[in-house]
Amino acid sequence: MNQLFVYGTLCPNKPNAHILEQIGGSWTKASVRGVIHILEWGPDKGLKALELDSQADWVEGYLFSTEKLAENWQMLDDFEGFQYQRVSADIKLESGEHIKAWTYQLNAQAQASQNHN
Repeated sequence: MNQLFVYGTLCPNKPNAHILEQIGGSWTKASVRGVIHILEWGPDKGLKALELDSQADWVEGYLFSTEKLAENWQMLDDFEGFQYQRVSADIKLESGEHIKAWTYQLNAQAQASQNHN
């Protein structure tokens, strides 16, 4: 998959848009079913974190597409950090078409270990 769904600071005109802009690719409005949480702990405190949920409402964002994602996954995974995990998700494009793409969601294991401390 050469596509990444983003919903927070990596979106166009957001604080970290430059991370994807330096890779180079195209943007399409898209959405995914899930719930947005605001992180209450750790280095990303205050930022959005998606929890995928096929029964939830649509979360709007953007689909970033480029052949260069494969060579940049390590950098992106490192940038997102331990509070997020990259997972495959069902994405709905603005056209209504459904595709599979990567996204970063809340890392439930990191959340659980934090709650036990």
